[in-house]
Amino acid sequence: MIKGKNKIDVSVIIPVYNVEDYLSVCVDSVMRQKGLSLEIILINDGSTDSSGLIADQYANRYSWIRTIHKKNGGASSARNAGLDLAQGEYIAFIDSDDWVKEDSLTELYSEAIKHQADMISGNILTYHLDGRIDNLYNRVPKEICNRPFSGKEGFILLNKSKAYLPMVFNYLFKRSFLENIGARFEEGIMHEDELWTPVALCQAETIANVDLDFYYYRQREGSVMGSSNRNKRLDSLFRVTDRLIEFAGRFDFSGEDGEMKSWLYVIIYRLYSWAFLFLSQSKDSSNIVPAHHLDCFWRDCREMTPEPQKICNNYFKKAEENLKKYTDWRRSEWVASVASQIKTGKKLMLIYNTPQGEVISLEFDDVPADWIITTDRRYIFQADVVVFHLPDMQQNMESDLHKLKEQIWVAWCLKSEKNHPFIKSPEVRVMFDLWMSSKQVKNKDHPFVRLCREIDHKFFLQPPRKLSDIPLLDKLRQHAVTE
Repeated sequence: MIKGKNKIDVSVIIPVYNVEDYLSVCVDSVMRQKGLSLEIILINDGSTDSSGLIADQYANRYSWIRTIHKKNGGASSARNAGLDLAQGEYIAFIDSDDWVKEDSLTELYSEAIKHQADMISGNILTYHLDGRIDNLYNRVPKEICNRPFSGKEGFILLNKSKAYLPMVFNYLFKRSFLENIGARFEEGIMHEDELWTPVALCQAETIANVDLDFYYYRQREGSVMGSSNRNKRLDSLFRVTDRLIEFAGRFDFSGEDGEMKSWLYVIIYRLYSWAFLFLSQSKDSSNIVPAHHLDCFWRDCREMTPEPQKICNNYFKKAEENLKKYTDWRRSEWVASVASQIKTGKKLMLIYNTPQGEVISLEFDDVPADWIITTDRRYIFQADVVVFHLPDMQQNMESDLHKLKEQIWVAWCLKSEKNHPFIKSPEVRVMFDLWMSSKQVKNKDHPFVRLCREIDHKFFLQPPRKLSDIPLLDKLRQHAVTE
């Protein structure tokens, strides 16, 4: 690192939120860049742990490190705050639980200067919880490395070679270029990189790719993208697709930008396939399907170039299938009639999740007359009984749940499920009032019918145990992490 140099080569913007165990590794890795004039901007985004204190310690010790403290607004808000302050010729965005290879930013910057690139990319390595490091993503083909391309041409080539990555930390950006296009991150959403990166790439005058493993992407429990908040993801994905449709509208299929626009549609329909998958998995009838542009495919597909058209068609079919799954579920007897039945004073059982999302095999007419059974999670706080299929819980919970005082919790796991020893731990078992291990059968002796009878006998004649304020997801994670 060169000190006393007036010109700043690279501004490194690092959003910081509750990463006290990882922040030093991240910042120290950035400091190990020889021959480069750096500024590091740490944006403490309302951390509630010691992350802000650690950031201040770096800023107090090094004049070229700055810490900004702000209310929590998410990664986009923090990155925008960093952009407002950055003075470097190029800008790098690094997540505070990740790190970069020694001298890798120096090498990327050198290649960027060589090609006078608005954007330059390297390779991402994935660091797993068990210490493994691998490359989960396709490497950029060598024939398109270390060569300049226009942003539009580069966008096409990266998509054709299946090496396009939307993650913003995969690139260095020329600051003057970002200022010219008015680049800012969309705030208040997840998947913000899915919007930023294609919009930036398609407006860049020159881009370059370097075959350099430079960024270590840490996979960890509790990270923002590792969380399963489907509702927020749904809203974010629809907002991102709206913006990308608007951006794609600047270009004409019949002109020289036709192929680029076709690949933009691939990005858009890939995101739609995710959005409608999350919708089908949400099992919450309070979700309102936002306005969308799924039918743009029928209007525009005939104008697309063949390869993107074929890929888009597959994404479109997946999106349609999952939209149908959701609407069929919404119209089912397990959902559609619940609101009116609740008014009659019946007891309510919520089947929170089933093995691999399978449909309840119980016939609606076989449900005991004084019971309602539903799979609609909007009734989580009204249900007298909640049944959880434990092996699938971590993939199905939107956020942590706390047991209501009068609520009965039932743990469900099949006898054949021997690969989940955490289920037998005393800390997990104490959270539930009843355990059920039966498979679904299509008759009046269905396990849910038997469960209704058992609950009537055990609990509505004598009160259930008063277990309150229990964080279910936290407890399951603690005991499942070593499996």
